[in-house]
Amino acid sequence: MKILLVGAGGYGSLYVHQLLEHSAEHNVVWEGVVDPYFDACTDKEKILQAGIPVYDTMEAFYNAHTADLAVICTPPFLHCKQSICALEHGSYVLCEKPLAPTPEEAELMRAAEKKHNKFIAIGYQWSFSAAIRALKEDVLSGKLGAPVLLKTLVCWPRNRAYYARGTGWGGKISRDGVMILDSVASNACAHYVHNMLFLLGKDMESAAEAAEVTGDCLRANDIENFDTCTLRIQTTVGDTLYFAASHATEKVREPEFIYRFENAEVRFSEAEGSQITAYFKNGEVKTYGNPFADTFRKLWDCVAAIRSEETPICTVKTATPHTKLINMIYRTLPIQAFPADQILENDNNGLFVKNLFENICTAYDRGALLSEIK
Repeated sequence: MKILLVGAGGYGSLYVHQLLEHSAEHNVVWEGVVDPYFDACTDKEKILQAGIPVYDTMEAFYNAHTADLAVICTPPFLHCKQSICALEHGSYVLCEKPLAPTPEEAELMRAAEKKHNKFIAIGYQWSFSAAIRALKEDVLSGKLGAPVLLKTLVCWPRNRAYYARGTGWGGKISRDGVMILDSVASNACAHYVHNMLFLLGKDMESAAEAAEVTGDCLRANDIENFDTCTLRIQTTVGDTLYFAASHATEKVREPEFIYRFENAEVRFSEAEGSQITAYFKNGEVKTYGNPFADTFRKLWDCVAAIRSEETPICTVKTATPHTKLINMIYRTLPIQAFPADQILENDNNGLFVKNLFENICTAYDRGALLSEIK
């Protein structure tokens, strides 16, 4: 089986390592790289030493090669066009998250899947995780009871270089008429928003749809979109989700969640190195595992799915509700600037908001919006 990697820098470097180290054991051939900025890739020499051919465009690659699977690891606003290009040239697709900036692009991608009878998997690695899948099986079976409140917190400070990455699309709403919608909720922390929707989907391949979102979207950085948010999300069947995240806190607080159901409370904290654990009202405790344990199962599941002529667990259908939610936020929630006198410089060429870390942690504990914290 032949694999094409589109985008070898940034997060794509993790795919570089997977393909260099594990291709033989999975009986795949790394057929080529497409990256117009290849000279800037940190793994440039490793790729060249391995004899992997490099091209500036997908069309140039496909003029000389074929690929069974194209791995798309480029900025989100390129995902739709590049995924469809790969399908048109006979490749299945593993496209990194998020799916695409707009629901219209998501529909184009889904239509292309049907037209070419090939899947576009979306790289939300938690959806492929054995731990998350086991948890979702118990949600679907009713073991946990009805959802009460699912809430998530992430505090990941980012510096100015983060927003200047690539061609400068970080934090943009749009550029040259192209929607980007890059934010803390749509990109860096998209996994954790999507996971709540995924767990409440009606079957293993579905995710819940948002019906309404309220909350606060704020920015400290000199960007178009927001770098901080506290959101309440109502699904179409009435379930409540809560998400708090920021790139503008002074301190880090690694991803954690508390998912409350009628019969149990499910907890996870990456900072504590914990596993996903359910604490049932009847005294039972069940451990599901660490959702970070098998980050690149997504790649090898796609390889296996092609060989077995099956469909992987997370496709355009599964990921579209997240894209719709991000667009709902864009349409309905204004972006507010933090007061200038509250924004300070940190030691990493970045900005943070005074007392934001404490306030957003308090908001998470209470399930409150930042505007509700006094």
